[in-house]
Amino acid sequence: MYKVSVVIVFFLSQMFFTSAFAFEDRRSVEILLNGCRYQALRPAPVQDSEWEAAFQCRDALRIVIANGPKQPSFMAACVPDSIPEHEIARALVKVLERNPERYKERFDIRAATALHEVWPCP
Repeated sequence: MYKVSVVIVFFLSQMFFTSAFAFEDRRSVEILLNGCRYQALRPAPVQDSEWEAAFQCRDALRIVIANGPKQPSFMAACVPDSIPEHEIARALVKVLERNPERYKERFDIRAATALHEVWPCP
């Protein structure tokens, strides 16, 4: 009986840790890039799921932009306040699409370096 309960606990813990790692994916470029394409209005979002993806990108970009000047100099981005959000997303998508082999990397880091490429801090 003891061995059976140990095996059950082991499998349940494996399921828990596996699902925890699956949630990490939502921070990758691969997951957020489609939403950024919608945010850039290429194509414009139509369905509810497309709007939701666009809003996820928008929210993630707002955090990256707010933290941009605080980053180390090699990735610090100073996006002017006058640039509309869809233009920022368009520039980001353009830079990120050049390196599809890096889609598995974290979105926030790749977005910060992409924005630095377009709008570096002086």
